[in-house]
Amino acid sequence: MNIKNNFSQDIAKKILGNIDLKIEYLLKLNQLKKLNLNFKKITRGKNKGLMKLNYTNNEINELVVDTWDYNISKNIIREIFTYNGKYKRGKEAHEVMNVLIEEWNKLSLGQIEWPFSQGAFDEFVQRINSINNTGDEKDIEVKSAAVKFRRLKEINTVRNDFLETLIFEKNTNILPTLNHRRGVDFFIDGESFDQKVAKSPTKEFKKDFGENWKQEALNKPEKVAEYLYKYQDEGRFGADSRLLIVYLDEKVSIDEIQKKIEETDLENPLEINFTFNHRNEGEKRYKVKCFVILLCEEEK
Repeated sequence: MNIKNNFSQDIAKKILGNIDLKIEYLLKLNQLKKLNLNFKKITRGKNKGLMKLNYTNNEINELVVDTWDYNISKNIIREIFTYNGKYKRGKEAHEVMNVLIEEWNKLSLGQIEWPFSQGAFDEFVQRINSINNTGDEKDIEVKSAAVKFRRLKEINTVRNDFLETLIFEKNTNILPTLNHRRGVDFFIDGESFDQKVAKSPTKEFKKDFGENWKQEALNKPEKVAEYLYKYQDEGRFGADSRLLIVYLDEKVSIDEIQKKIEETDLENPLEINFTFNHRNEGEKRYKVKCFVILLCEEEK
């Protein structure tokens, strides 16, 4: 479904979320289109004397749908997005990242890399316990790994906020969702895309393409997308259109991220065909639209 031509209350909820954002949107739209909205004066409380929309929540939801005008509405929602804390953090990412890297180095944490995979802390501790070290030495190693993991999550949050800000600014035809419900992060040229960040193009991709896997990924981003769809976890399976951000190197600088986004085409999605082997249904084929952003350090 393309929201240029089709719009519903469910889509409005995905984009705008709560009723306060819908009211803010309608008030801004009213300034541009003169909707002849009904207002009433507040008669009690701290806002006594001010005017508010004289509609029930259901009527406000209907108004959002009935007055939808893609080009005007998109620009209003983009403006509201710039008040968003995530957007502001993205704009400050260079400065914040410099502080985080400086703190990392002061703590002598070594390479900026994951000490263990997400969800694999138990396995990591079991491995440390199997080493012939003293209890104190094991405690020190586990504490150090936990600190690295927390700080790397913080670094990744800054990088992801930066990515979202760059993507938003890259193409004026990108409409971000203000609600951030699972399944839709952006509408690009009216079509929905879910943003997914992957730490690699999958272990299967690396195994199949051997030592040259990174160059193969750079040469064939559509192949990276195929593997990520094909080998996704069945519990989170989706055959939706996606904007895939894939790290080919663990350590990618803010400057390199900015360069990669500037080089990426975010107007013409790839068409991806993939097969997924469902546990109960067996193999099924799918076709999806996808943008792929590959992040890696430039070869010196």
